[in-house]
Amino acid sequence: MTTTKARKQGNSIMITIPSAFGVEEGEEFFLVQKGNGAITLIPKEKDHFANVRGEEYYVPEEDIGYVSEEGELDIWP
Repeated sequence: MTTTKARKQGNSIMITIPSAFGVEEGEEFFLVQKGNGAITLIPKEKDHFANVRGEEYYVPEEDIGYVSEEGELDIWP
């Protein structure tokens, strides 16, 4: 298991990620902190659906014919 140490830089706390993890300079992440204090880094994708084949995420049994209007988010419960 690799360890690292948090350090202060300006008004932020920095944690260095060793190069062995293969993180590229400028790569962006979402940060999630769990109730137990664990912090997870989730790589931010420019376009999650860039390589999706047509109808790959279509689930016919969930199609209720809803079409979102301009500026409205199409969010499933």
